[in-house]
Amino acid sequence: MTPARLALVALAIAATATAAAALDFTRIRSERAFRDFVADRTLVDEFGGTLVFAANGGVGGTKDRHRVSGGWRWTNEALCHATRLDGIVVEQDCKHLYILGDMVVMRAKEGRSSQETWRLR
Repeated sequence: MTPARLALVALAIAATATAAAALDFTRIRSERAFRDFVADRTLVDEFGGTLVFAANGGVGGTKDRHRVSGGWRWTNEALCHATRLDGIVVEQDCKHLYILGDMVVMRAKEGRSSQETWRLR
């Protein structure tokens, strides 16, 4: 790749990152808002995996043809959950949630770590 082409690619990546950062996501800070916007709806990831955080505190869905189960509670402005994959505990975490239209972003470790993006159905 020529230096000029490499510079154009770097500029395009920077512009995309800036545009993404400019999106006006709203933080979901309360259990009531979580229940209003997310609970009992299907979240779908980029690979077709699904999650449903049921209003009764349960978690269900599918990931790579495996059954997802578990439970959730709302604590200190975060969604805390334990999830199992085919009965084996795979995650226990409290996540900060952000929403924009039908897109939900979950930031692990109370907003201090990696994030996942989901679409609401």
